[in-house]
Amino acid sequence: MERLKVFATEKEIQTMKDAMKMPYIKIGDYWTETPQEVCHKIALSHGLPEIKGYYGCDLITGEFVKA
Repeated sequence: MERLKVFATEKEIQTMKDAMKMPYIKIGDYWTETPQEVCHKIALSHGLPEIKGYYGCDLITGEFVKA
């Protein structure tokens, strides 16, 4: 695991934690986002480049990571 020295805000950390509590369901033709997708989208919003797979996040420190 590579630590990226890029950090999520407290609000973003809470958003990722909340995503882990939400069920993964289909509403019409729409699927809700998985926790991995939520984390990856937030990481990209911090300027990290697109990668194969998903970024992760240490929810204690807020630091983004990748495999």
